[in-house]
Amino acid sequence: MNQAASAIGDPAMAWLAALRNPQISLAWSLTEWEHVVRLSRRLRLLGRLAEALDAENLLHRVPEQARRHLLGEQRLSRWRRGALVWTQQSVGRALSGAGYPRVLLKGAAYLAQDLPIAAGRLPSDLDILVPHAHVADAQARLTAAGWMEREMDVHDQRYYREWSHELPPMTHALYGLELDLHHNILPPVARTHVDAALLFARLQASGVDDWLVLHPQDQVLHSAAHLFLDSESRDRLRDLVDLDGLFRHFGRDPNFWAELPARALELGLAEPLALACHFAAKWLATPVPADALGLINAHGPSAVRRAWLLPTFANILTPTDPDVMPSRRQGFAATFQLMRYHRQRLPMRLLLPHLWHKAMAARRKRNEDASI
Repeated sequence: MNQAASAIGDPAMAWLAALRNPQISLAWSLTEWEHVVRLSRRLRLLGRLAEALDAENLLHRVPEQARRHLLGEQRLSRWRRGALVWTQQSVGRALSGAGYPRVLLKGAAYLAQDLPIAAGRLPSDLDILVPHAHVADAQARLTAAGWMEREMDVHDQRYYREWSHELPPMTHALYGLELDLHHNILPPVARTHVDAALLFARLQASGVDDWLVLHPQDQVLHSAAHLFLDSESRDRLRDLVDLDGLFRHFGRDPNFWAELPARALELGLAEPLALACHFAAKWLATPVPADALGLINAHGPSAVRRAWLLPTFANILTPTDPDVMPSRRQGFAATFQLMRYHRQRLPMRLLLPHLWHKAMAARRKRNEDASI
């Protein structure tokens, strides 16, 4: 994949260049296609590649052995996107008339805005945001429409109600996607937290009914926080691809990059943004203006933190070949990131009882399964 390597900062990520320039895939051998199909399917990027090829009318030039996989994933993606729209419309009707903003997050927001990165996605849930003061009303409306929380014990209920930024996931008998009702984008008790009022102050129309979306800069910052502050980052290269797409799309507005560093600082998300810019530029050749990058790095992690954050996430995010087990180094990095996630998500006085409860619940589940 030499042609791709010239367009991507890291040769190991060379095949990802085909998401932007699908023409290069025409030079791939069957062996290379087999590798890309298997790896991109695991990373949930195969549908994105199929849509990129289809947009350039190149699918018919792909070897038949690979084309049928691309077509299958494309059809699955379009079905799932239709399911997301159907679910969104149902939730919209349930919340119709509510006197507070209803905000689409992540994939639903990308689809409503018809962003390029919406094509080829495989949505599994619908994420929405309402002000914290109106969460109870929104939940009551959704419950009346048939949306129900899954059963959980008293501790987990308290976790969601008092410490989390969202309610327990909700399901509906008619819809295959889960519904996540948020009142913030990060937990209010976490070390890294966001003042939700700042998000609601800059909402924009989505283009779909009465739904709103976050400001473009806040969409980028939410995506960065979702990737670099989450518990599980392995096989999450698709989130970095999302960030690349968001940077490229919203970055066409000169005010986007001029204001992004200050907005990240205002929301307390300077570190996730710096990490996002580093890996997007290095691995995906994302064009980040030098002056903006200088400000982003100045407000980002210190040299000491970068010395361990960068190799940690490099090990976690680097995808392994389909037939190769993750290395010990990758396993250690993933474990270290999990510890970091828990430590920043809850203060120690809440974290230790929470981890003890989860450990005991897992032990009871193993004992129950063994007795069957």
